[in-house]
Amino acid sequence: MSGKRILVSGAGMGGLCAAWWLSRGGYEVTIVEQAAGLRDEGYMLSVSGAGCRVIEAMGLLPRLRQAALPINRNLYLDARGRTIMRLDHGKLLTQLDHHVLLRGDLADILYQSLDDTVTLQLGTKISSLQQDVRGVDVQFGDGHSRRFDYVIGADGFRSEMRRLVFGPDADFCHHLGMQAAAYWIDGTTALEEDMVAFAEPRRMSMYYQLGARGVTALHIWKSDLATAPGPGARKAHLLGRFAGSHQRVIESLTRLSATSPVYMDALMQVHLPDWHRGRVVLLGDAAHCLALSNGQGASMALAGAYCLAQQLAADSSPAALSRYQQGMQHGIEALQRRGRNAARLYLPDSAWSYRLRNWVMGAMPKSMLLNYFIKSAQEELHMTDHIQLRQADGRAPS
Repeated sequence: MSGKRILVSGAGMGGLCAAWWLSRGGYEVTIVEQAAGLRDEGYMLSVSGAGCRVIEAMGLLPRLRQAALPINRNLYLDARGRTIMRLDHGKLLTQLDHHVLLRGDLADILYQSLDDTVTLQLGTKISSLQQDVRGVDVQFGDGHSRRFDYVIGADGFRSEMRRLVFGPDADFCHHLGMQAAAYWIDGTTALEEDMVAFAEPRRMSMYYQLGARGVTALHIWKSDLATAPGPGARKAHLLGRFAGSHQRVIESLTRLSATSPVYMDALMQVHLPDWHRGRVVLLGDAAHCLALSNGQGASMALAGAYCLAQQLAADSSPAALSRYQQGMQHGIEALQRRGRNAARLYLPDSAWSYRLRNWVMGAMPKSMLLNYFIKSAQEELHMTDHIQLRQADGRAPS
């Protein structure tokens, strides 16, 4: 295995995790990232199920638990501020070993765990690549080139690597009919609960209290637009989309400055028949983006990184790439089906269906409602049991 070189495009959760496992399998790993630093867009994510098992096998579970955010008490209100329901989300999370944390914190945990054999090059873009049966020649944006045994595209659902090798986004990205936006609110804002949501027909605004770090906002709304407006137009776009919402929603948007960073994009799933072409393979959202309603994107990126690295450690031939997909695909397809179904119910289209949902949620006993959410989450986690987390000797990570 000595001397085998792998290029990872993208320093997100999947890319960093893959580098960790590949370096321990004897590969020389280089990570390139277009951004000038580790990305923290997306703000929050969750790790559970297969993702937790991978993190535990890396010896990083104590650090992950230390960084986890206490999103326990949830309050759901309507556009007029009337209570729809309260839910102790903490009881749900403790029963499922489910951890919510900031994207940047998980990226830092993974990055700090890398050994000196992994090279990270920030502000680096891949401009082109050519492959043959023995390897891949990669041309970088600054003009220099290198040859690698394999290239891994772990650069998100808007993957540049996928466009270079597989084809345009329109061939693989399937719109779920929604867009989302997230941003930080100034540190002087305080919420009455850990999470406060304003639910309306076709749109929802959620606010999360993240201790001393402040409050982060997440907006989701029905839209068929495939792309987001430019950064300078996002505040005005959100004010238009949420006109007539609760006053607190309008105030949070009004306080955004022209330079406030706002993450915004369409909610899509990625479907590819094959996750690799020759010696180029996709990982995480680049290969199989799920949906926001699943909450499993980070965990599946971690699980995929582990599966791919273990297959390449056992067999450095391109056949390992096919076995990686075979080990992951059944569980991924089950999660994508569930995500599509949930997306149709997440934001009711009509005022009538919205009021009916609110009445059912408000009338249902709290114990029954909590059991419903626990059962639903357990069913989703059981779908990841299909994902074959196996070491080279056949053992599963503890």
